[in-house]
Amino acid sequence: MNADTVCLACCRNKAEGLLEQYGVSEETREILLKRIDKFLKKDKRTGDMPAPVMMAEILSIVDEKVGIMDAYEKPKKKYNRKLLGMEEAVIADIEKAEDEFLAAIQYAVTGNYIDFGAMDDVSEDMLGKLLENRADVELNTDELARLKRELEEAGTLLYITDNAGEIVLDKVFIRILKKLYPQLDITVVVRGFPTLNDATYEDAEDIGLTDLVNVMPNGTDVPGTPIDEINPEVRHLIDEADLCIAKGQGNFETLHGSGRNIFYLFLCKCELFTSKIQTERFTPGLNNELRIVQSA
Repeated sequence: MNADTVCLACCRNKAEGLLEQYGVSEETREILLKRIDKFLKKDKRTGDMPAPVMMAEILSIVDEKVGIMDAYEKPKKKYNRKLLGMEEAVIADIEKAEDEFLAAIQYAVTGNYIDFGAMDDVSEDMLGKLLENRADVELNTDELARLKRELEEAGTLLYITDNAGEIVLDKVFIRILKKLYPQLDITVVVRGFPTLNDATYEDAEDIGLTDLVNVMPNGTDVPGTPIDEINPEVRHLIDEADLCIAKGQGNFETLHGSGRNIFYLFLCKCELFTSKIQTERFTPGLNNELRIVQSA
């Protein structure tokens, strides 16, 4: 999915928000925004650049002068703690469900709401409502059936995470996957460096995911998984895995078109996605890379 006017404006607005958050002087603000505008308007690559890659470039421009790599440290810790506090109740709800797999994946996709990249604000009230209504989450039944069938037949699964906080619900889902498909060798991939509120190895360690499965950083600060920029070992795992589950819009934007056997799992949150897929905001999606209609 190529960046368009909506993506350009969104990335610039995110930079402006960070400059305001850090109380940057008007002089420095003007210098940085001019550099960002020059990058967005004149860099020939931006026409074919996925929004997460563009966002990483813009964050690096801001960080060079301001030092914003810790900008999302507090909300990341906040939502890791918040979701850890709910973990036992979530597991109990899943275990009493008629279909544990369905309940677990409903929680996992709902957690994708915790996204400070696609949204300016994450509402705790909205998150609570979405989690309370997880049983109402509807996913493509054909893709669900295919995913279950492929998990039954697979030996290796690569699970690519998205955001902090959300990663707690990924951990719960992975517990269920290990329970239902004990033959699976599961590896989890996280971001290589802090970017927005995306989950890193430190977050995975913080919430106990590293005690459950092997976790690998992807070697990049892009809020996604750009196949040509991640470290060779992770790319090899993507190439060789029987299937992958990739959480979030950023992973979809950077991996779509790769031709790998990837199941994308996310909530539609931004204007671009809702208009292109012609759906309402916060609609959950489960789509396989090999079967996605290009026009979507």
